[in-house]
Amino acid sequence: MLKAIIFDSDGVLVDSMHFQADAWAKAFEEVGITITRRDIYELEGSNDSRLIKVIFEKAAREPEPWHLKQLPERKREAFEFDRIEPFEGILECLKELKQHFKLAMVSGSNRNTVEKIVNKFFPGCFDVVINGSDLERGKPDPDPFLKALEKLDLTKNECIVVENAPLGITAAKRAGLYCVAVASMLEPEKVQHADLVLEDHTALLGYLKSLIPQ
Repeated sequence: MLKAIIFDSDGVLVDSMHFQADAWAKAFEEVGITITRRDIYELEGSNDSRLIKVIFEKAAREPEPWHLKQLPERKREAFEFDRIEPFEGILECLKELKQHFKLAMVSGSNRNTVEKIVNKFFPGCFDVVINGSDLERGKPDPDPFLKALEKLDLTKNECIVVENAPLGITAAKRAGLYCVAVASMLEPEKVQHADLVLEDHTALLGYLKSLIPQ
């Protein structure tokens, strides 16, 4: 029996990925690495350290300890938080769902950004919030979703995950969870390893509302 829904944040709840990507691009530009938005879309869900290590590896470079500390700070400074908004209809849908299910957010973004998103857009909506600063191993490892299950005090068969990123889907599947993907930033074929792929947020809202007991 379904008892909880676990949501990713960026690209699922809030339309923020292009701002996240542009902020990372500015940060990496300062250390002589050029990236595209797509580079970040494909790594969405990673915590900061993993993302930095992968980008440096693609550039055939090795990050130094100060890169791991200062690049996330530079990215946060460049991130235009005031320009992001929830996807249309999401807040109203969450309020409906909360009457029937526990809700959790599992994001790879740092604690400060996640707290700002929850406080500004979704106060009181989530029973559990996991951010990229909470665990050493982030997506695509299953740890963030396993931690959410532990805090929800539920089994994997009582929860589903809503994701939009390849690494997040991999993490959910490694945790043994049923995963629904919305193809909000990448082509549907990039998220085909989810159990169910929805083409856009209109389809996602329809699916979520279909879960509400009549």
